[in-house]
Amino acid sequence: MAVPHDTSVRIREVWHCNAAAEFKLIGDLKQEFSTIVIDTEFPGSLKLDFLCSEQDSKEDSTYRTLKANVNMMKLIQVGITFVDNWGRLPMIEGAYCVWQFNLCDFDMNNDIFVKASIQLLQNSGIDFERNRRDGLESRTLGNLLLKHHLVFNPRMHYVCYQGDYDFAYLHKAVTGDQQLPSSLAEYTYSKKSMFGRIFDVRCAQLQNFHTSYGLQKFSDSLGVKRISGTSHKAGSDSLLTASTYQAIKSLSTSFYNGHYS
Repeated sequence: MAVPHDTSVRIREVWHCNAAAEFKLIGDLKQEFSTIVIDTEFPGSLKLDFLCSEQDSKEDSTYRTLKANVNMMKLIQVGITFVDNWGRLPMIEGAYCVWQFNLCDFDMNNDIFVKASIQLLQNSGIDFERNRRDGLESRTLGNLLLKHHLVFNPRMHYVCYQGDYDFAYLHKAVTGDQQLPSSLAEYTYSKKSMFGRIFDVRCAQLQNFHTSYGLQKFSDSLGVKRISGTSHKAGSDSLLTASTYQAIKSLSTSFYNGHYS
């Protein structure tokens, strides 16, 4: 990541009240910063093995479980880090910046969640009461992504870390549908149209570095430091994913070129 040593990065918190203004800034940046690194926080996932049959392929079974989880659960946070072709972050008012969108959809009193996942997010500092009070709706986030041409735009390239659920939740936000497409083929086509080519850092890790531990430990193994924020918060994790992505690019073009989907 082309950020000077010991330089802090500001995580710009986005709520309902400032979402339009923040997207105006983002819209002005996208010509120069065409790589979008994302992370999401959501209420966990259930195994739901009973939904799958022996006749399903592994891919179909995985999608069936993902679809069921995403259909019945709701987004909590989305982190977005913009990077240019040289690995630089945007600078606003003298500070390098990434964005953290706080969403209001999830209601702990009424919605389905995995207790351990929610406890982890609470320990990381997510204030669920404030999200409900001040956050923006996921559909509003989806509309703003559409309005500012951050999706369905072949110039933009997306990066993630183990991003199947990230893109499924964003797909639901952009379409405004409560249900993901019924079949894997339909979803794959729609996802490709919406987000274009996707680089998954996790795939590069598994295939080229032959390690299976999580983002934090993998980034540590590459000498990549968390520049700002804490783990399990979407803005900080998107920034760490961006830094790890840049480290992979610098190590070998074969690592970089082989993991787009």
